[in-house]
Amino acid sequence: MPTRWLPFELHPDTPPAGGPKPFSDEQWPAVERRLRTLAQQVGVPIEPPRRNVNSRLALEAGELVRARAGDESSAAFHHEVSRAFFVDGADIADLQVVAELAAPFGINEDDLRAAWTSHAYAGAIAASMLAARAAGVTGVPAFGWPGSRAISGMMEAQRIVTMLQGAAR
Repeated sequence: MPTRWLPFELHPDTPPAGGPKPFSDEQWPAVERRLRTLAQQVGVPIEPPRRNVNSRLALEAGELVRARAGDESSAAFHHEVSRAFFVDGADIADLQVVAELAAPFGINEDDLRAAWTSHAYAGAIAASMLAARAAGVTGVPAFGWPGSRAISGMMEAQRIVTMLQGAAR
């Protein structure tokens, strides 16, 4: 089955400079353990960030990559952005950081700045968000297909597999 990565803002109200996670200092250790455990179960490295960043412009950059290089490149760009944020602690709201990640996909800093300034891909993000909400997406990761409710949220890999198998029937 072909897949297509679509943009989703988990925390759209995060200010441009970022903001704290919605967990107290007392809650954070348990949240961090759960993230590390789930990532380890699927062999994904992670350094859980303590702060949220505003990902809107990185998502718009992903749509620029999609427009120029196609769905597969957009998905690969998304994976690079995720790794930069969740493993390397990069600020994915920073133009230079995102430009460096977009360069292998034929996007230069001037192209990125122009797209960000004009918000040329804001409509694509808004449409994806509406579709996600209509499909019941409330968290990430999310998996969906036309005509069905999405499966979303942080959960054990086997639970996701079981849910996908049930939905395929």
